[in-house]
Amino acid sequence: MKITFDEDTQSAYGDFTCPEKFQGQPDIIHPGIISTILDEIMVKINEAMNFKTTTGELTIRFLQPAFVNQPLHLRGWFVKKNKKVIENRAEIENEIGKIVARGKGKYIETDD
Repeated sequence: MKITFDEDTQSAYGDFTCPEKFQGQPDIIHPGIISTILDEIMVKINEAMNFKTTTGELTIRFLQPAFVNQPLHLRGWFVKKNKKVIENRAEIENEIGKIVARGKGKYIETDD
């Protein structure tokens, strides 16, 4: 999965097609995989902004099924930083432009 960061907008985007081996129900991407993808987008934003973090809180909203072997469009954006807590958001959209899942993440900045 390739994710590109846009420094001007402090956002990330990419495309991903999930193989069948990650399905839960037939032809539907397992929700755990969707959660992982959303977290990964938000972590990549932190890395691009030189924040060393660990996931503190992850909230996922599943809006409709995402299907295997169909292109998904990924996007995420930086929201704010408050002391050592960074907040980001992310979405996954299907090939017809419907949002299939949204994520909110709070990341704790580490001292490393």
